[in-house]
Amino acid sequence: MAGYDASDALDDLFDDDRGYAVGAGTAVEKRTEAILDGPKPADSIDAVLRLADGLPSMDAVREVTEGDTSDLTELELEQKAATEEVIRTALATGDASVWVIAQGLERAAKGKWWRRTHTTLGAYVEELTGRSAVYGRQLRKGLPLALETAKQTGVVPNPGQIKETRKTERQHGTHAAVTLFDVVREVSAALGERPTAASLRAVHEELPAQLPTIPDQQRAVIEQAAQQTLGLESAAIAAPAFGSESNTGAAIAAPGGDEGEGSTEAGGAAQSPSAGADGAADDGIEDAEIVPEHLVTLKDTLKKLRELNKTVTQDVFIQAAAGEADHAEYLRVRNAIIKSTTELRTKALRAPKE
Repeated sequence: MAGYDASDALDDLFDDDRGYAVGAGTAVEKRTEAILDGPKPADSIDAVLRLADGLPSMDAVREVTEGDTSDLTELELEQKAATEEVIRTALATGDASVWVIAQGLERAAKGKWWRRTHTTLGAYVEELTGRSAVYGRQLRKGLPLALETAKQTGVVPNPGQIKETRKTERQHGTHAAVTLFDVVREVSAALGERPTAASLRAVHEELPAQLPTIPDQQRAVIEQAAQQTLGLESAAIAAPAFGSESNTGAAIAAPGGDEGEGSTEAGGAAQSPSAGADGAADDGIEDAEIVPEHLVTLKDTLKKLRELNKTVTQDVFIQAAAGEADHAEYLRVRNAIIKSTTELRTKALRAPKE
């Protein structure tokens, strides 16, 4: 076919969000129910569908008009958090199930269980899964790296992500491929985003032709490439992490990681070399009359953030959460702090660098 590109075809397959063909679930259930030891497939499917019970009622969700950019209310923040948790769980379940399918296909291929009913393994895979033979082959090829990535990081990658990290594996080895996934996941979380096949591809393309063989050095090179490629450069203005009692070289914790809201620390700017031991003895703030107005605003913001970081330690959060006051109020304030600091961080990261 003129203009046909195999890589484009694979992109379409792995980026397809339509799911399996109608009836594929029933086919799998009928074929496996007799040999499975444990819950029936229908029970497992029902357990996944019950995740929707954790979603807020549609009637309880306030409809917002186009153009409304108002702050989310306390109720909306709670609904948003609950919904995102359900979505993350469902995504993880779906990603894990894909690699279960891949493991099954490996066994079918080894035993040639299709030999009496189909002319090829590809035809068997298409009937069994409702997806193309190419899709099945890609799953099987990506399976070892997917399982190793899940084992080392605790996160199950999806096929599109593995399609990209396999490029790193072929060039630099399995350890580098797993490290790439882990690093891009961390950097993306610091930016309030999720790792995508596109972001993994972009960072892979920025890696040098040769990587260090020592794991720590290898990770450092990959981290630098990821930070520069995705926009989280160490020179970005950022206040130290709330979890740190020190004021040196940390960054504001941002929500959106795979382990939950606010769980990932982002790499940030180191403290000015001229700063004192407490980070404020010499804050480098110039006199207002010799500094442009907008730069004065930014420098004043940085000074206030440093002061806040000294005051708002991790212990403050712990004591507030353990207090006898209304826990819902604590959560509201905590979420508001995360939202505000993340918004400021995002503005700084997306600001001009030159």
